[in-house]
Amino acid sequence: MSASQAPACRVGVIGDSTHPRSYGHGIHLAWVGLPQVEIVALSDPDAGAHAQRAAECGARRTYTDHAEMLAAVDLDFVSICPHYYARHAEWLHDCIAAGVKGIYVEKPMTRTLVEADAVVAAAEAAGVRIAVAHQWGRYLPSLDALRALVREGGIGDLRVMRGHGKCDARGGAHDTFVLGTHVFDLMRSIAGDVAWVSGQVRQNGRALSAADIAEGPEGIGLLAGDELFGAFGFHSGVTATFHSFADPEAATQTVGLEVWGTRGGASVRNGGAEVAVYPLPAVRPFESGARWEPIEAPVYDSQGRELSGDAIGHRTNQRAAEDLVAACAEGRDPVSSARSATAALEMAMAIFESERVQRRVELPLATRENPFEVWRLRGRA
Repeated sequence: MSASQAPACRVGVIGDSTHPRSYGHGIHLAWVGLPQVEIVALSDPDAGAHAQRAAECGARRTYTDHAEMLAAVDLDFVSICPHYYARHAEWLHDCIAAGVKGIYVEKPMTRTLVEADAVVAAAEAAGVRIAVAHQWGRYLPSLDALRALVREGGIGDLRVMRGHGKCDARGGAHDTFVLGTHVFDLMRSIAGDVAWVSGQVRQNGRALSAADIAEGPEGIGLLAGDELFGAFGFHSGVTATFHSFADPEAATQTVGLEVWGTRGGASVRNGGAEVAVYPLPAVRPFESGARWEPIEAPVYDSQGRELSGDAIGHRTNQRAAEDLVAACAEGRDPVSSARSATAALEMAMAIFESERVQRRVELPLATRENPFEVWRLRGRA
């Protein structure tokens, strides 16, 4: 490639195939197919994974140590892919210190608010932009259309939202951590910042106890509870709820959100793939003849071709990468920013903290550590 043909963006990929689902949501593919982008290098401590993963994303060089890659290669952007959270903060800080322009990272951004606060402070001090993979809430046209509908009064005055986890084997605290942040981020994009949270966490149908707290999967840290309920009050006056329970054999698959106003409602399901509007009167829906009407908002590739299936997921990742590049050029935050991701994580942590202290909690949370860690060390109060 000649100097005149040099890519505008040189990208590196951080994976970790020593843990499951290191590449599960296609974060390493976000840059594939974008113009003037070259995926220069990939790091993964499992050398056996290099050939496959490098071929998937087109990386020319591979490393077993991400720090070696960051030192050896001049990178503009990095994708942090693992659905494994114990090292997210480490990887983010190392990328920031290496002088990259921007980072695209799997959600949740970090395990705790302490880690998130430190990452945000370091990134802002260095002028590094971080985009977090809340793809369907931020980069799907159907949800852009939903936000516009609410903003323009299409369902009247917004009053209440009802969020649901996936409710599979991960139901409860795990579901809330790994999937709930999608829903919480979407709630915030519609209703604004949260003022207070009240939560309840249960285990096997009974009240939670300290004995239930154990190391969670995927490097999350301590977790507890297979059923969870949270209530939220927004500064805008809107209220919301979130519920998750474990049902491994018959998961409800309802992960998503209902939004209700004074003149109608809307429903988001299946990762944003299904979005519909319901006009009032809804009190007696069968007599009124009202019915759900889908919001038609196709996803197109860069050549204007309508996409379907897995290609939509890839395109939302591409849109996140495109937005990150634009944010760096324009000196603004990405649409799915590190601060927004921290606020979504805080909503999950606030449910846990409310269970710990047995009362409603105000935001921003005073407790920035994992509330289950605090509970184990200091008890409920």
